Amino acid sequence: MVAEVATAEAGGFAVREQSAYGQGSSFAGMAAPGDSISSMFWNPAAVTTVTNPTIESNLTAIFPRSELDVDPTRSTLTALGITGNGGNVGETGIVPAGYFAVPVTDEFYIGLSVTAPYGLATTSHAPWVGMFSHLDAKVVSVNATPVLGFKLNDMISVGIGMQIEYFDVDIETALAPTATPPRQQLKGDDVNAGFVAGVTLTPFDGTTIGIGYRSMVKHSLNGSQSFGIPVVTPIGTIPAGTYPVSADITLPETVSIGVRQRINDAFTVMAGMEWANWSRIQTVPFGGSPARTSLALDFDDGWFFSLGGEYKYNPNWTFRAGLGYEIAPTTDEHRSMRLPDADRVWASIGASYNWNERLSINAAYTHLFVDDAPVDETTANIRYAGAADGRVDIISLGVRYKFGG
Repeated sequence: MVAEVATAEAGGFAVREQSAYGQGSSFAGMAAPGDSISSMFWNPAAVTTVTNPTIESNLTAIFPRSELDVDPTRSTLTALGITGNGGNVGETGIVPAGYFAVPVTDEFYIGLSVTAPYGLATTSHAPWVGMFSHLDAKVVSVNATPVLGFKLNDMISVGIGMQIEYFDVDIETALAPTATPPRQQLKGDDVNAGFVAGVTLTPFDGTTIGIGYRSMVKHSLNGSQSFGIPVVTPIGTIPAGTYPVSADITLPETVSIGVRQRINDAFTVMAGMEWANWSRIQTVPFGGSPARTSLALDFDDGWFFSLGGEYKYNPNWTFRAGLGYEIAPTTDEHRSMRLPDADRVWASIGASYNWNERLSINAAYTHLFVDDAPVDETTANIRYAGAADGRVDIISLGVRYKFGG
């Protein structure tokens, strides 16, 4: 299970699309469990909501678009006649997510989620003004999280679990201003662990409050840096070839808070807030790099706010909608077309259909209105600048099945 998606759909290179059920309301209140065990991604205490063994599978297609409006007066390669903007850097991506939950006793539950919480896939078409900064970039992740849930009483449930995460990075840039440029490639991967914890409170009939925490995961990437041609640097000439490198990166912890309030038998409102400690990631040096390469990200913290509603039309059909606003962690000083991230508004609609007592189907559509964002980056004394214009369409489908009587 992997995710290779353009980062225009979530702050930093996080992947929010872990639930077709939640996407229909722009993930409003997902830390407060409803009828979907995919809430386990935000709050592991959601495992305690099942009455029978339950499995849920989600598949999301993301169609991003992000292009640079080039400022030729601030782009070095335009003097050589290279004026291209790289085209649409966003690549269509598929994000899978799966969940399983079992009640062992009336008080004790076990579950497992397999998700892809981080992902990135952007490609620029050479020759273009920023090819010394970006040609291809990919981030792949797989996260398996077994959880234990405990229903302390009718009001309080808690959950804990362990994250086991694989993380892989691959970045390619140009080494010469030609139509088919020789490339520099940085890549590395790692497996490491973290934890999750959460609590669900039901203080009143019809009111659910959830708080979830996903810990940081520190990855020590081992990989290589390769050069397609010899490279002249201030510290000497680097022969063409491949060299072992390493890098440490700590992926952010997140706190999610959700509220669900039933207004009547048909209508429920939801609200949510999420904080992500992206400011953990500043400049990432690559140990062993003959070019002393480092990656300056210099993130701020990320925030996400959402509000949604759910209407139960009849026992079979439920409809939902929601709006979200995301404050991206990327700063204007360090934005590139490798990661053309900016603040955005989420607008979503969705529906659930109960095929029968055991089988339910969820579907959702989201459009992201991404702010235009300035880009001004210099790599190897080659500068490019302009404004990134982005938007995203997202379609998600999920299936949930309850075993037993």
